[in-house]
Amino acid sequence: MTKPSYKEASNKRIAREFLFSFYNKSSIVGLAGPDINDYIKWCKSMKFDNVELWENNSQVMLQQLANIKSRLPISYNFGDIVNADNGKDALYDLDFCSNITSLYSHIKKFRDEKFVITFSNRPISVETSIELFFSTRKESVISSVYKKNPIPHYSVRTSLGRYIIVTYFDTCSMVSIAKI
Repeated sequence: MTKPSYKEASNKRIAREFLFSFYNKSSIVGLAGPDINDYIKWCKSMKFDNVELWENNSQVMLQQLANIKSRLPISYNFGDIVNADNGKDALYDLDFCSNITSLYSHIKKFRDEKFVITFSNRPISVETSIELFFSTRKESVISSVYKKNPIPHYSVRTSLGRYIIVTYFDTCSMVSIAKI
């Protein structure tokens, strides 16, 4: 069942606020989720002035377009976000409700861009999800340090970059990985 909104997902909001604090971008390419107005309002609060959204479900897109209330200019595209132009000076917000095993093409596509990818851990463990993420990217983990503040997270250095990983639970176990 799709959530009607993430407004009540307090752990998700806390994780997102923390992860997005590592970036200073004015453009975002992302997935609006179940409530496009809430997402656009959040983008505005985060000072994004160039918003490019993607939706691959035509019924969801039509419903969102009928209910959109924002004055913030956006680009709204039909299709899978894996088809977005990469290489832009933008932050890619890849917030999925599926597990990692359906996201390999997305994980491979966004190699050099700054991004936050969020996915479900069901039915596999957090550790397995994270291992699959880095093996799909062909990156070796050099160091991983657990930190409790300001929220519990891992600071990870790999052969090709630096990441922050936050795990949380709202409706199910989730992991967010930010390439910083």
